[in-house]
Amino acid sequence: MLRNRRVFLAATLIDALGSGLWMPFALLFLVHGQGMGLVDAGTSLSTGALLALATGPATGAAMDRFGPRALLVAGNLVRLAAFCAYPLVHTGWQVLVVSLVAGFGDRLFWTCNAPMVVRLTEGRDTDRVLATQTVGRFAGAGAGAAATAVLPTISSQAAFHALAYVNAGSFAVAAVLMGLLPRDKVAGTREPGVASAGGPEAVGRPAARKPRPTTWRAVLGDRPFMGFCVTHMAFTLASASKFAVLPIVVRDLLHGPQWIAGTAITLGTVVVVTGQRPIVARLAGRSRTAALIGAAVLFAVCFALLIPLEIVPLQVATGLILVTSLGFSVAEAMFGPTGTAAAAAAAAPGAEGRASSIFQLSWGLPVALAPGLLAVTLSVSNALTWSVLALICAAAVPALLGLRKNLPAALREPSPSVAG
Repeated sequence: MLRNRRVFLAATLIDALGSGLWMPFALLFLVHGQGMGLVDAGTSLSTGALLALATGPATGAAMDRFGPRALLVAGNLVRLAAFCAYPLVHTGWQVLVVSLVAGFGDRLFWTCNAPMVVRLTEGRDTDRVLATQTVGRFAGAGAGAAATAVLPTISSQAAFHALAYVNAGSFAVAAVLMGLLPRDKVAGTREPGVASAGGPEAVGRPAARKPRPTTWRAVLGDRPFMGFCVTHMAFTLASASKFAVLPIVVRDLLHGPQWIAGTAITLGTVVVVTGQRPIVARLAGRSRTAALIGAAVLFAVCFALLIPLEIVPLQVATGLILVTSLGFSVAEAMFGPTGTAAAAAAAAPGAEGRASSIFQLSWGLPVALAPGLLAVTLSVSNALTWSVLALICAAAVPALLGLRKNLPAALREPSPSVAG
């Protein structure tokens, strides 16, 4: 199982690096490499990505039917095809179609990722593997942002096309590595020496029959799980919002230099990359409820500290921004792997895919809604923006305390065997 875990981690880290490198280059590729207009390119990319969110439920049902390994391989192959097609697009509708296909591949990956981690781990090892993936995701995004420094030297269309093909190659390698993992069991079958669904696959354990897939109605009727997904939206909204309007606040409200926002964002990224695994290791002996409540409180406090930015001197405002960037990043490291692991543990046997697709909406919807919410509140005042976010995060605390009674295995029980 350790070998399978390492293979899986290698595949996902390659995936994260490729995706992270592409993010800051996507618009530049379409504008400078393909000759499209900025608005046309941006609108087409966003529309395709939003349409791809609608494929989440279908990927969840498919995972319950075919298993996570098969769909993880398929997701990488779908994105391989999409990035091979990017050099061929020149119009808005073509970009929309290709970005929709790439987004569908992303949905396949994210729907199947946590259930696959659960199969390859035990107890709080799940959190630690997810933490390693988070490090890879942030490192990839940081590498992509740093790589934009060489953009002035990239001027030929061939160079931009090579970038797309290299990214396609990364998904090909990830697909091959995923293919090395043990094959998924079809619902209703049994294999000697393989644990039951949702548990780790290990030789020498009693064989068990995998439960039949649960219906959508049963999953949607699971009130504790749905309540957790709704509560989790407070964390993902905080994550999506923490730095989203900071450059605008610094420039238009504080009339300060842009290095303030840039330094805060860079500092936050470094903290997540370097601190993610130590933070998860420190939390391993505590319940997931405690970790999530700690993250909610930290988010709420940091947002509250930003409320008076407009009425304090610029030097004080700068200090508040830098301090809260550290707090935001610690909270991010606390809730990300913990929340995902808790949702995977709370999923009903036989419905892991459906449950994962619903949980992924608790990530996708706040990311989509955050720009509009922040634009409305910031148009009223800086204080209202941070006050709303602080109150939303604070509301997660009583919600988690209530859910703990109904999701004991997912939220209450620590795993001392992997603590520290």
